[in-house]
Amino acid sequence: MSMLVKLKSIVMLSIFSSSLLATELQLSGFIGQGYVVADDSQFIVGDNDHAFDITEAAFAVSWKPIEHVRVASALSYRQWGTLYDSAVKFDYLFAEYTYQFGEQNFGARAGLFKSEIGFYSSTRDVPFTRPSIMLPQSIYSDYFRDAQLHFEGGDVFGMHPVFDGMLDWRLTVGKVDITDDFDRNILGGTDFGEFDSEHYYAADVEFQNNSIRLGLTYYDAEVSYSPSAIGGYSPGDIQLVNWVFSGQFRYKNFELTGEYLTGDKMINGLMFPVEFGEFKEPSLGYYLDLRTYLPYEVELFIRFDKHIDNTDDKDGQAYEMRFGSPAYFAYSDDWTFGARWFPSHNWLLAVEYHHVEGASWVTPLVSPTPSVQAKKWSMFAMQVSYRFQW
Repeated sequence: MSMLVKLKSIVMLSIFSSSLLATELQLSGFIGQGYVVADDSQFIVGDNDHAFDITEAAFAVSWKPIEHVRVASALSYRQWGTLYDSAVKFDYLFAEYTYQFGEQNFGARAGLFKSEIGFYSSTRDVPFTRPSIMLPQSIYSDYFRDAQLHFEGGDVFGMHPVFDGMLDWRLTVGKVDITDDFDRNILGGTDFGEFDSEHYYAADVEFQNNSIRLGLTYYDAEVSYSPSAIGGYSPGDIQLVNWVFSGQFRYKNFELTGEYLTGDKMINGLMFPVEFGEFKEPSLGYYLDLRTYLPYEVELFIRFDKHIDNTDDKDGQAYEMRFGSPAYFAYSDDWTFGARWFPSHNWLLAVEYHHVEGASWVTPLVSPTPSVQAKKWSMFAMQVSYRFQW
């Protein structure tokens, strides 16, 4: 029995016996239903130009049986068009120990949990805590979701008062949680082989006060690939080594947020025989998001999101010569206009429109299909969500 399986058993036993023993028990959850329409693209919608199967839900439990110790778990359901097949799975499942020394806090966790990449990675699947229906793909790519989001392992963390705010830090080590969705989004199907996790290392630090929020994240994630008898791919691996710089400034009813990613994507094998050596791409991504908070709990925002697969080939001309696919599969420029309305604390209605040039984050990654993906395309999305807490 693996360590994670043992931990799951302990956590679930603890949760179900909590009515007798709990000193602090919290239950919460949400459900969201969306709709997406795409023009000149099959991203998310597939063969149709629209998709109703945009559904996400979660039920979470947090329990403190004794001082300093907490166990937490969440079951989630997610169906996101062609990007993710519907499934119920553990979103996180961990045990945590924290110790407070004056105004400072130290702790450690072990189990299955989410990464802290940038501002929104750990809460990206909760409609109420992310800034839009679809996050900026330059930082929070959906096609590499499995290589960046869930992982099994442990971390240590701390929180300290600094000047007029709080400083948080976290060090993480483990392995990412790979699913069949990753195989489909990278290769176009599950019959061409499978990916498995090799390692995940990360360090994150963040400062926040009433008007600013600043963050810095470093992460190194590697997945290996074992080909099947069909497909013509070679054994290999993909490694992401990235830095993410995050900043947010708030003034009255306005908020400006920006995040910048720089690093390398290293590929061995897959499209090329292993003897060709490592194929290295210095990548770049950033976005700027400006929003205003209006009366009656209404938010309006405009965002520009840019992604370049290889900064040595910004216009994609070398990509087109090497792979034969159009140059616009090597970059993406996404203008997003959106609104969010909270008619009550428990309800959220969100709408947004994307005008995109390029397709560097359109799946499948290694076998793009120019016949169904235009250089300039658009997408409209809406979602209604409800949350609860006991």
